[in-house]
Amino acid sequence: YIHCIESLNGSYINAFSRTHGEKALALCREVFLDCGEWHPECDEKLMMASYLGGISIATSQVGVVHALSYGLSYLLGIKHGEGNCIVLDHIEKYYPEGYAEFQMMLEKNNIQLRKNVCKYLGDKDFETMSKVALGLEPLWENALGKNWKDEINPQVIKKIYQEI
Repeated sequence: YIHCIESLNGSYINAFSRTHGEKALALCREVFLDCGEWHPECDEKLMMASYLGGISIATSQVGVVHALSYGLSYLLGIKHGEGNCIVLDHIEKYYPEGYAEFQMMLEKNNIQLRKNVCKYLGDKDFETMSKVALGLEPLWENALGKNWKDEINPQVIKKIYQEI
């Protein structure tokens, strides 16, 4: 789901990425919003969504969620998928529609994400995570455009991490 939200909203999007991302997103919506009780067909749809979403980002790019998630993985060892979910839960500003739909998915499926994962981190930790995140320039450019450095800096990133 998050791969699709980032690729479909990015500046690197192209017809090939869009086609795969839109189909993957539709499958994610079926599984996480429309399915009632879980059944094997949900697994198959989710497998195809994962595959198509991967194709979508392979020919475009991810964005803000992944850039910030990598800092969590690097310093705290949080696994990729969980880190992405934790980050998306805190960055409504960058993907407002995806954020709102994600909140519906969490609620419908009774999913509780970890909270306060950065609560006990110090300035040096935030500096390390910010350095990791800022090093992923193509992700920021895809999400925010060529002038992304006008909007994103270590202080902005630290503030987001502190909320996480």
